[in-house]
Amino acid sequence: MPAPEADRPGPAKPVFLTALRMLAAKRLTRAQLRKKLRDRGFADEAIRDAVEECERRQYLDDRTFAQLFVANAIERKPVGQMRLVRELIKQGVDGDLAREMAAQAESGEDERLERAIQKFEASRPGERFDRLARRLYALGYTPPAVSRALRRRAAERAQIGELEDLK
Repeated sequence: MPAPEADRPGPAKPVFLTALRMLAAKRLTRAQLRKKLRDRGFADEAIRDAVEECERRQYLDDRTFAQLFVANAIERKPVGQMRLVRELIKQGVDGDLAREMAAQAESGEDERLERAIQKFEASRPGERFDRLARRLYALGYTPPAVSRALRRRAAERAQIGELEDLK
């Protein structure tokens, strides 16, 4: 049975077909899709209709994009919440949604922060804590989290130093 006329993308919907091709090639946010279609010269109203249709058919979902982006980002590199939010917003995700998705990744932030410290210390042993802190801030960790982790690290170093003095 043929699809109803309203569901069939005919020659009157080249914007929708272009959007489908773009989404088939890569997961995009609403903002990214709109920009790409605008760059191709489509009219704003046609873009709006195509994006709404993609959302209606669940081909386009910023929440899913954000969830996958966060999971991939923390798997690749030990980054903090602030960096995740900044990167999601840069990708076109709404700020509130970006903060919500980054907050869901908070559960493993201490472990990621510890991995980042270990990685930095392995590449530059004995690096001063202020420099290490700046590098951790650049990864998106908050000052309180960095401070706690570096205090723990300093206490561990002091304990090791005390043990070495006992020899």
